[in-house]
Amino acid sequence: MKNTVRVEGHKDYVRDKNTGAILNINTSEISIARERKMIRKQKEKELEEMKDSVSELKNEMNEIKSLLNKIVERL
Repeated sequence: MKNTVRVEGHKDYVRDKNTGAILNINTSEISIARERKMIRKQKEKELEEMKDSVSELKNEMNEIKSLLNKIVERL
């Protein structure tokens, strides 16, 4: 990391001399952040799957109601 300089007052951060970007060099913090992101994406996926399941159940219930109404009409 010869193209970086330490950020004053922050031991875990360096500044890239070429881009000016501030980078976190604490690998454990980076790993924790990646894990949190993965967990968040997994939860979002599970929520979408649940929404799809509920929607499918609603459609099936409407179909059952419709069929029951047809049966009642014939009686």
